[in-house]
Amino acid sequence: MSNANRTAYVATYTHDDRAWIVQFRDPDLATFGRTLASAKRHARSALAVHLEVDDLVSANVDVVDDVRIPSAVADEVGRVVEQRSKVDALRSELAQATRRTAADLRRLGFSTRDVAEILGISGARVAQMDREASSS
Repeated sequence: MSNANRTAYVATYTHDDRAWIVQFRDPDLATFGRTLASAKRHARSALAVHLEVDDLVSANVDVVDDVRIPSAVADEVGRVVEQRSKVDALRSELAQATRRTAADLRRLGFSTRDVAEILGISGARVAQMDREASSS
């Protein structure tokens, strides 16, 4: 789906020690939630009511969440988010390498148990990779 026909609304979230306050600038609309997740749900619901649509996605509406956190922790949060992204990429790379190496070992005649022992994974995981490889 192209983004050319989509409309984006920015929801700014701030915490006031009791709840998350959500403010849209355009339209001038506000709501809140006790948790960030509930605030996001309430924001989308309020925007849908304001726009008189049943479903924002079907109406080609995107909500951009601008979550404001205290500057004292903002840098650390940024570092954690960046590290999580790197870990996710490494996890994906490791999974691909494990599948390739397990397949190479199996082609060389190693047993499921030996492949599992060599790679430090379970025999059930090796068998699962074998099934996935044979079905693709």
